[in-house]
Parts: sequence; structure tokens; C-alpha cells
Amino acid sequence: MSQPLARPNDTAYHRPVMLTECLDALAMQPAGRYVDVTFGGGGHSARILEHLTEGHLYGFDQDDAAEREAQALARPQFTFIRANFRHLTSELTQLDALPVDGLLADLGVSSHQFDTAGRGFSTRFDG
Repeated sequence: MSQPLARPNDTAYHRPVMLTECLDALAMQPAGRYVDVTFGGGGHSARILEHLTEGHLYGFDQDDAAEREAQALARPQFTFIRANFRHLTSELTQLDALPVDGLLADLGVSSHQFDTAGRGFSTRFDG
């Protein structure tokens, strides 16, 4: 396993809940091919990348804030795909990236969505 990745915006975005359990469930292999279909702040993806030496991770999100977060993870083993995960099959087919060894979907609401008025979920701020 490689060194932990620096996450400069970790506290500004979202810290994944049950991170260890999610990673354990993926049963990652260093040369595996994985997909994070809800990239968000990249917390899960950063930890997945720590386990990949020859493998690859594809991160899906349609949000421009998530795309900015993905730039911090730029490396040959990572591809950010700005699309809704409903396009998973077509996007991964275009990249010749099927089949995959594991898929992560964090389908909850993140603290970032509640704490940022413009996201539309805040109960603390007008927006």
C-alpha cells in the first residue's frame, strides 16, 4: 500500500462515513479496476488510490465542484469522468475499461450539501 494522499480540501468538503468498511467491502487488488460513481469530494477515491499500484480508478460526478476536487488526485491511475453514473456503461466502454473489479456508490447526503447554501439542501442558510 502506498503513502496516504494529501487532501488539501478534506475539511472543506466532506469526510466519508464508514470509509474503512467501504474499502474492506471492495477487497481491492493492486492491479484492480474500480469505479467511484459518486466522487464528490474525493475522500473515498483518495483512499482507493492508495491501494492501486498497477490498477485504475474511474471517478464519476456531474458537479463542477467535484471536478475541481478531482484535480488534486491527478495521476496515471485515475480518470475523472464528468457525467452522471447512469452513463457508466457507455463511458467505460469508450475507455475500454470494462469489466471492473469493484464499484462504490455513496448514496447519502454529504455535509457539503447541507453547509453550502447554494447546494439547495441547507437548513442553516438561505440559498
